[in-house]
Amino acid sequence: MHIRRPIIIANWKLNGGIDLLCSSVVSFIRKHYEAEIVVCPPYIYIRDMLNFLQHSEIRIGSQNVSKFESGAFTGETSAQMLKEAGCKYCLIGHSERRSMFRENNASCQIKVQRALNTGLTPVLCIGENSEERENQITRDVLTRQLAEGLEGLDLKNKSLCIAYEPVWAIGTGKAASPEIAQEVHQFIRQELIALYGADTAEKIRLLYGGSVNKTNAKELLSQPDIDGLLVGGASLDPEHFVNICQQASVQAETQLVTGV
Repeated sequence: MHIRRPIIIANWKLNGGIDLLCSSVVSFIRKHYEAEIVVCPPYIYIRDMLNFLQHSEIRIGSQNVSKFESGAFTGETSAQMLKEAGCKYCLIGHSERRSMFRENNASCQIKVQRALNTGLTPVLCIGENSEERENQITRDVLTRQLAEGLEGLDLKNKSLCIAYEPVWAIGTGKAASPEIAQEVHQFIRQELIALYGADTAEKIRLLYGGSVNKTNAKELLSQPDIDGLLVGGASLDPEHFVNICQQASVQAETQLVTGV
């Protein structure tokens, strides 16, 4: 079985400022994590974060990426620009992008392709809303989001993450139970096996996102198909977020010792 290094991603969304940046840097600096830690600040702070954390192990990601390479697209930021700015990861298709900015599976597929071509690791976000869950079509929704969002993409020698974020749990305090989250992640893994084969699918890290906090992080990370967490509101409290990162590092150390 392939050992997947746990990954924790902080999504600051449209929050914070220099005060949050500085307090986060103070919390992160000189700490070693066995888990991989990524922070996705607003675009304007990406360079500042990189400068402050240049001697740390923290990676920087983007909350979005343009589907265009270049041209007259005011307000857009391309994958190449993000790469040159120092980003390693980029979120794609977050539920807020899908619901508020009308992004769909087709546009997400283009963005994933742009990221892969540039050497960024895309984190494709998928998940059902409350109505879809109540109608018991969660699996149908996820199957379509994966099939269309990854259509025609070659993952050979490429890095990809999938973040399952049930829309009904984001910012509501109603996180999916570890058992429900594992069941869905296991289903996602099987869908990826069907798309890419077992060898490739086993290397793709699956993250859970949706009201993640330091109280539920450990149990979520202990599930066999949950390889990391996408943290929203809790990442705005540096000490709270560091606690989650430390829990993930314990999980990573356990994997190194046990080999599972």
